[in-house]
Amino acid sequence: MNAKVEKLVPQAVRDNQITIILFVILLVLTAILAPVFFNIQNILNVARQASVTGVVAVGMTFVILTGGIDLSVGSILAVVGVCFAMMIKQNVPIPLAMIISMLIGVVIGLCNGIGITFFGIQAFIMTLATMAIGEGVALLLSDGTPVSCMVDSNILNLIGNGNVAGIPGPLIIFAVSALISGVVLRYLTFGRFVYGIGGSLEAARLSGVKTTRILLIVYAISGLCAAIAGLITTARLFVGHPTAGGFIMLDSIAAVVIGGTSLMGGRGSIAGTVAGVLLLAMVANLLNLLGVSPFHQEIVKGAIIIVAVLFTAPGLKQRILQQWADL
Repeated sequence: MNAKVEKLVPQAVRDNQITIILFVILLVLTAILAPVFFNIQNILNVARQASVTGVVAVGMTFVILTGGIDLSVGSILAVVGVCFAMMIKQNVPIPLAMIISMLIGVVIGLCNGIGITFFGIQAFIMTLATMAIGEGVALLLSDGTPVSCMVDSNILNLIGNGNVAGIPGPLIIFAVSALISGVVLRYLTFGRFVYGIGGSLEAARLSGVKTTRILLIVYAISGLCAAIAGLITTARLFVGHPTAGGFIMLDSIAAVVIGGTSLMGGRGSIAGTVAGVLLLAMVANLLNLLGVSPFHQEIVKGAIIIVAVLFTAPGLKQRILQQWADL
């Protein structure tokens, strides 16, 4: 009977049971405490706001699945946003400015990958250094002030504040990036290599996997996703802000972890990341509707991360019993 049930339940659901349960509990609490949340306009606003974090979290999922981490995504978002705004001010055609901006993200991601693979720098240290450099570059280019780019452009309106058939443009970008990434990780050889590297880098290398190439591509993907998020942010605000990526790194990692992806690598999914992004967005919006201060919101967010990680960690009960016996 259990086997039949397992066949009927999609793998993505089985892999993210805890996240889905938390999501359902949150929906019930929201319906009781703040029914105004289900106003269609509010839902669309939440989706639009969550999309920036979501796009970054998609790229972060690739990195964390390999057992790595990318702390530079916020800086990439800021640098790209400032560069994009400056190019628009210089009357660079917007499509060309977008391509150059995305290439900047890819190049920074490749720099991270090169430092990690060729020079053996730990991912945490390499991306931390890139984060610091990126913050400095963004402030230097902008003189520490926001770069305005008020122009009338259908492309900017679409990716920033526009809609397609009532669906926010940023949400469409998030959905497409998540769908493509989900297919890549689940059905393509590249995706299997990503999981394999996360399971054991040395075993993957001995199996003939071009681990260096895969890691370079993974960090380039993370840089590209952060760059796309930078374009969305600039298009929404009509300004390139040198500190725009302030909390995006923490939020994206939180979404990935809440979605069930292991920080040790080798386990997780894009579907879980999407659920994590939506869960965090719902919590933030619910707390706003209830009038909870931003300071308390950060405490709640941290508690949710801990709870989600505890419930998704394999062998938690055995670990607690073992540690208790070792006291």
